[in-house]
Amino acid sequence: MSKIFMTDSENSARRMHECGQDEYWFYHKGSYPNDTPLLYQELVDNANDEIIIWDPYFHIKSPDGDQDIFSSIKKDITIKILTYRGLGRNQQYLIDVKNALKTVISPSKDCRFGLRVINKSEPHIQGERFFHDRFLIIDNTDVYLIGSSIEYHLRSENAISTGIFKVSNNETKDFIKSIFKYYWDNSAKHEIPLTYLHL
Repeated sequence: MSKIFMTDSENSARRMHECGQDEYWFYHKGSYPNDTPLLYQELVDNANDEIIIWDPYFHIKSPDGDQDIFSSIKKDITIKILTYRGLGRNQQYLIDVKNALKTVISPSKDCRFGLRVINKSEPHIQGERFFHDRFLIIDNTDVYLIGSSIEYHLRSENAISTGIFKVSNNETKDFIKSIFKYYWDNSAKHEIPLTYLHL
């Protein structure tokens, strides 16, 4: 039986195995049991203009919630998050997300933020937009298919084996961005409108 991982696949700087040139990375918990995979954080930190997180699970906690992914973003960044959860009659989740981001992003960053939530409590209205896959879109240029939600990329105690695939085909990137736009444009019922985070 052959080895699962090629010996030259380890990228110890990112705590992940790498396949291809700038194409696919896999965090194997057995290879780095006490370390957090670092690529997701690196991609967010290196964004110059816009970060789009399209993930059905965006969890906020105090401390150590998904908001921590934004703790080292550059100045003058736009953040859009599209997620999915049951809101019922309570819109507090949207306000809680905004307040959580305010705790990790300083006013000096001049960050713009928008959030839209597809409410799973309204399947008759929004059922066609239910989704499971996770995507990260950086600067409207780089598109990544993310194997697991943010919490599994932030702390070693939460980390599970998972991968990140960079989409390189331009038609595929445009297709994914068009689906995001459709979901975003048709999910404005429950939103924090895009504006400066600290107003």
